[in-house]
Amino acid sequence: ALNPDVEIVALEKRVEEFSSLAAKADVVLDCTDNFATRKAINRACVKARRPLVSGAAIRFDAQLMVFDLREDDAPCYACLFPEEGEVEEVQCSQMGVFAPLTGVIGALQAMEALKLLAGIGESLSGKLVVFDAKSAEWRSVEVAKDPACKVCGNQT
Repeated sequence: ALNPDVEIVALEKRVEEFSSLAAKADVVLDCTDNFATRKAINRACVKARRPLVSGAAIRFDAQLMVFDLREDDAPCYACLFPEEGEVEEVQCSQMGVFAPLTGVIGALQAMEALKLLAGIGESLSGKLVVFDAKSAEWRSVEVAKDPACKVCGNQT
C-alpha cells in the first residue's frame, strides 16, 4: 500500500530459464546457493542488460558484488568466476553457514538494489566485497571486465 508501483512476483516453482524473468526486472538479486544457477542468472542478466546484485555466504565467510550490466565496461559474474572454470561446489547443508551472516549479506543486497533503483550513491559495481564474520573484517577487491569473457566479453 505504501509503494503501489512496486510489483513483487513470487514464483512457487523451480526456475529453469531466467531470460524472460530478467528482461522484466529492473534489478535482479541472486541469493542462490550453487554455481550452475548463479551462472544461468548471470547469462540472463547480461543478455537483458539488467543489474545483478550477487550475495553468497558459507561457514563464516561472505561476499557481495554488484554487476551493473547496463554499463558497457562493467564486469559480469563470469569475469570473476569463468563459465569453464573449475569451482569446488560447497554446500551450506554440508559445510554450514553462520546464520546471522546470511541476514547481513541479504540486507546489504537489498541496500545495493535500492541504491540502483533510486539512482543514489555509489554502487558496488566492479567491486567484490568479502566479509570474514570471525574477525568482523571487510575487504574490497576491484574486478575489471574480462575482454575475453565468454559471456560478456563481446558485449560492447
